[in-house]
Amino acid sequence: MSRSRQPPLVTGISPNEGIPWTKVTIRGENLGTGPTDLIGLTICGHNCLLTAEWMSASKIVCRVGQAKNDKGDIIVTTKSGGKGTSTVSFKLLKPEKIGILDQSAVWVDEMNYYDMRTDRNKGIPPLSLRPANPLGIEIEKSKFPQKDLEMLFHGMSADFTSENFSASWYLIENHSNTSFEQLKMAVTNLKRQANKKSEGSLAYVKGGLSTFFEAQDALSGSL
Repeated sequence: MSRSRQPPLVTGISPNEGIPWTKVTIRGENLGTGPTDLIGLTICGHNCLLTAEWMSASKIVCRVGQAKNDKGDIIVTTKSGGKGTSTVSFKLLKPEKIGILDQSAVWVDEMNYYDMRTDRNKGIPPLSLRPANPLGIEIEKSKFPQKDLEMLFHGMSADFTSENFSASWYLIENHSNTSFEQLKMAVTNLKRQANKKSEGSLAYVKGGLSTFFEAQDALSGSL
């Protein structure tokens, strides 16, 4: 099946190096026709779609995630043009540990988010804000020991923004007593939100849909 447009081409990124959660501006050609056309964005192999803000066909703003690779390409994927290429790369730096009394030239964002797995508040940039309850249904923490889950899903994560996300782990940890019908309703609600032509978070919602489709498939396979 032929694509209607040329593949995306990333020709610039600013800054071209930084620690995880650094805000970057990506520039290039054929970067999509709109927020809904943008279906993939990776930097150094890490999926950054959830933090992406489509600005124009030549500009995207996002936050760099905690990638495994120290240096890598910036790959944009669109519905209209498919998987793109990059002529530039991004270098991921290791963050320095700064004590509370140490002087630093870095301004730290004071926005907090709620971490579902550790029940602790952590500072995180606004573009990376994640909802505490993405499915929109009541969360009932499972009684399974965390260590057992980590052994069962070795190398995976219940964090839905992680590239190693495990839908089964997420469901066991947060919705072990939730009925299948409730989960299907949650997915339907997410679809409805994604279809609304609203501002700001449209690409964010659509980017997370595949995660919950996978969750639904995982639950279906267990019945």
